[in-house]
Amino acid sequence: MEKLARRLAHNISSSLGYDDEKEAVVAYGLIAIIQVSMIILLVFIFGILISALIETLIVCLSVSILRKYSGGAHAGTAEVCTFVTVVYCTLTAFISKKVFAGIYNPFAMAAAVILVFATAFVIVYKLVPVDSPNKPIKTEKKIKRMRKVSFIILVVYFAVSLTFFILSKDSAVFQSYGISLLFGISWQIFTLTYLGSLFIGKINNVIKIKKEVQR
Repeated sequence: MEKLARRLAHNISSSLGYDDEKEAVVAYGLIAIIQVSMIILLVFIFGILISALIETLIVCLSVSILRKYSGGAHAGTAEVCTFVTVVYCTLTAFISKKVFAGIYNPFAMAAAVILVFATAFVIVYKLVPVDSPNKPIKTEKKIKRMRKVSFIILVVYFAVSLTFFILSKDSAVFQSYGISLLFGISWQIFTLTYLGSLFIGKINNVIKIKKEVQR
């Protein structure tokens, strides 16, 4: 994925006469576009295969929208990021619809909503934004803006979660929707923490070792 993006970026930059710095910017943009397109396509396909398309999309979108402003632990490569995202979205969507929705309890759900959002607001307040070595966030203005937008997104998520909870009393389909949303928020909040960074790092190391063994 990255090799393809960099090859395309080199061809585009050569034809337009860009220097190495501009070529790197083009490459970064192409990697992001290809990665997002691949994730959406795979999430859509696997969502259909497990008969939980809406749930899969809810997990995926709730993670990606909040991540844009909150940041979080990064996978070593675009391929690893795609793999982890697709597996998590598919697995949790399946669990939401096929397992938890079957044993749905409104009191347990209310407790889960309170716990997840209380934790999310605290972590966002203390840790956001979590930058990466490749894209460090230096200005105080940008830090405050990203934290503010992250809070707004969480408030919107909370409103949506309450809506799903209320509607679930009359329609069972909203039970799995609400559970999926909590799974999405939980994963993104987890990636903001030290444990989340450690977990993603372990995945990076395992895949790196496997590639070296295969060589």
